Amino acid sequence: MPEVNYTNDNLNENDYQKPILPSGLNVLTILTFIGCAIGAIFTLITPWIMNFSIKMMDKAAASGDELSAKQATEMEKSRQAIELTQSNMLPLLLIGALGIILCFVGALMMRKLKKDGFWIYVGGQVLPLAGNFALMGMAQFTSVWSYVMFIIPIVFIILYAGQRKYLVR
Repeated sequence: MPEVNYTNDNLNENDYQKPILPSGLNVLTILTFIGCAIGAIFTLITPWIMNFSIKMMDKAAASGDELSAKQATEMEKSRQAIELTQSNMLPLLLIGALGIILCFVGALMMRKLKKDGFWIYVGGQVLPLAGNFALMGMAQFTSVWSYVMFIIPIVFIILYAGQRKYLVR
């Protein structure tokens, strides 16, 4: 049985006691809110980022500077991933937005110590991973950064799972 601390309501101490939000869960939910805000910004500017990236690749290719074989291969791989992203832009944006909303709602529910919030949060983290993989396959993994962005949700799910014992409602 998890140990739950209670605090008294100052207005009427005898009526009820409400559970205190554990500090670990508090920190995780705050980080989730920050991550949702950053994710929403990047989701909204993804079309512009993709267009900018294509223009920069075209500029680099037309500059006359000789690219090494490795640079040319990496640039071509990146171009294919960007073009695949552009061709699936609307579904990717919808999946990303839905994932952000689910994560935000799940974190809000967990701040109220509701058990269902954990599963809503997990759905919000897994949906974009699965959706992106279904639409883009392995083409989305063009750099180390793309692997890090795949690992972060898994780490947060594990951290939240460790806090489930405090979810009492």
